[in-house]
Amino acid sequence: MTKVTGITNFSGMFYQFLFQNQSIIMEQENLKKSNIDFLLDQRYPLWLVRHALGQDMGPEEYANIKEEDYLSDNRGKNLSLHQKIGVVRDLFYHGLTVPFDDGNYSHAVGPIHAGIIEPGHFRFVVEGEMIRHLTIRLGFQKRNIRDMILNQSMARVLPYSETISGDTSIGYALAFSKLYENAYQMKLPKEIGLFRSILVELERIAVHIGDLGGISEDIGYYPLYGVCVTDRGAALGLMETWTGHRFGKTVIRPGTIFINRKIDAKQAKQAFLQLKKVYYDRIRPQILRAFSISTIKERMQGCGFISEADVATYGFVGMVSRMAGVEEDLRLSQPEYPDWKPLPLKAEHHHYNGDVWARMYLRFAEIEQSLHWIEFTLSKIDLDQIWNGNPTHSRETNELLRKKIEPGIYYATVEAWRGPLLVALELDEEGLVKNSYIRDPSVLNWHALELAVRGEQVSDFPLNNKSFNLSYVGFDL
Repeated sequence: MTKVTGITNFSGMFYQFLFQNQSIIMEQENLKKSNIDFLLDQRYPLWLVRHALGQDMGPEEYANIKEEDYLSDNRGKNLSLHQKIGVVRDLFYHGLTVPFDDGNYSHAVGPIHAGIIEPGHFRFVVEGEMIRHLTIRLGFQKRNIRDMILNQSMARVLPYSETISGDTSIGYALAFSKLYENAYQMKLPKEIGLFRSILVELERIAVHIGDLGGISEDIGYYPLYGVCVTDRGAALGLMETWTGHRFGKTVIRPGTIFINRKIDAKQAKQAFLQLKKVYYDRIRPQILRAFSISTIKERMQGCGFISEADVATYGFVGMVSRMAGVEEDLRLSQPEYPDWKPLPLKAEHHHYNGDVWARMYLRFAEIEQSLHWIEFTLSKIDLDQIWNGNPTHSRETNELLRKKIEPGIYYATVEAWRGPLLVALELDEEGLVKNSYIRDPSVLNWHALELAVRGEQVSDFPLNNKSFNLSYVGFDL
């Protein structure tokens, strides 16, 4: 299946990014003449168009249109265009009124939420206790990262990359590093490439363990919650042991990695065995115990459903596609993931049918998948070469960075824990950024949350929200 997973405008030319054959490719789009052409073409997901090409056109006024028109995701001017024809609205909150019938009511949640959570505006229309529809608007976390990297060199851009979405610091640092390696035509030693993929999988494990705990908390099952929120520290501790930082910042850079030199290769491998022991002795038994309890499964099964057809229609990516049974995974095509095996989504379709249970079970399956791959890969690579360094390669990298490059658009992708990161930079011959496009998986997947809660109880919203665990900051650049 081929689907559009990114669009941008560089120097007056439109470019689109297509997901096909477990890869993302860029191509120039010559048939579209304006932003509205993308909006009116059903192949382009509405959230993707409004995120990439939308502008602040003031408050959204929908109260006077029919509710069925509002729910239809109509691409006409009522939902996505300002009164000035040809201007696409963005998805930031500037004021919002929504339609609802007599007997229903509308209420807002956020931007300020209870507890430690990022700000977002959630506008519900409810009939009794049933959610008729939800409209999500973001923009409260905008930090102008795209402006701050403009005209900056690689050395200045890389630290910003790790702040795009802090829980994906490794993934974004790797995406930007791969992009610059392509621009400067760097050759990466095999061991370093593999170890960087190991770090991506370790980041995935840490987040998934935490999310299993968060979902358990939302259904009131505290045995698993207690274990996950504490023993997530085992994965973060391994990241710190290997890199010197619990979230792996300042570690991945173009052409190289900067690991913790206070330990040696033998200690590095032993540290992984400690994580494995914590997982199999403490975390996994509690996960299996939770999965064996019928009331837990009943609470999650059939709640917050997303179908395979939704994935295809709205361009959902990463975890959201896999939990609905759609096999989409960039790791299947990337050389940095030799012997990577996909999850048995079709054989175990009863676990991957698009509900909260699927999002819970997928996290467990991906933890096990990543742990097995890390252990297998560690047995195949020469950790001594990584920990002892490669001075010759470092000198070659520094020499390359002093050379001019071919000006143009470069892009890179990484299958991070939420899904495929997509980064594209327009660079001049000095390697300075002239334009950028950064598409976090959450850009597409926030709409999945809007759809998943339709017809659910209001009390199911926190559980569904946690089961997706999307990034506010990754959207608000």
